[in-house]
Amino acid sequence: MAAGDNGAAVALIAARGGRDGVRALAVVIAALIIAALAGCGGGDAEPTPEPSPTPVSPAVLLAESGAAMSALRSFRFSLAHNKDGTPLADSLTVTSAEGAVVSPDRISVDFSGTFGSFGIQSGIVSIGADSYMTNPLTGEWESVASGVSPLAFFDPQSGVGAMMRSVENPTLASATDDAFVVAGDLAVSVLAPILGGAATDGIVRAELTIAADTRLLEKAVIEGRVTADETDGLIRTIELWDFDAPIPIEPPSSG
Repeated sequence: MAAGDNGAAVALIAARGGRDGVRALAVVIAALIIAALAGCGGGDAEPTPEPSPTPVSPAVLLAESGAAMSALRSFRFSLAHNKDGTPLADSLTVTSAEGAVVSPDRISVDFSGTFGSFGIQSGIVSIGADSYMTNPLTGEWESVASGVSPLAFFDPQSGVGAMMRSVENPTLASATDDAFVVAGDLAVSVLAPILGGAATDGIVRAELTIAADTRLLEKAVIEGRVTADETDGLIRTIELWDFDAPIPIEPPSSG
């Protein structure tokens, strides 16, 4: 209905008067309002914009994860290599390992590796200053000098926490509702006191998976040479779980 026609209709209805005229006038006014709203896009309300998510700082994630790991009482872990392994001592190399840590000073681990040209399976138990290791040749538990274990890396009081705080140039590689993945560079000097003689002035690449809810480190992938005897292209994968679970670690029955 055109604007002139609308005015004529209103005038005609008003001239009629009476109750019928009032009703008819109300209908026309309602129709005019609907037509006006339709001309404005139907009168639909503008959608409320979704709030932008708060950016996640990888440096803050690393700091929070380091603090969370340092506060742990216990956890289990595994260590794997894409090739070769980590030198543990003269002629002894660890290729894979699985074990547990109980803070402040208990570590138990079973590992596979090589002793010279022989494949072996062995174990280490460290309780305070006392350390035991199964003899690769006899399989018997023996006392070993304190400080030879490379597993200080898994000490929640120092090893993992220090690593998290030492990552340089961190970037957020991915983020989900469950976990964040932070990538960055790690100076070999950070790991050298833990894993043995270091390649001079080396840098390794680290990719760290951090739980979104607890900020605990669930996985670390470290690419590059850490010790002088390793080959290029070595990748270590470390996984951690059973955080703060009750884990008994006792001295071996013989040793």
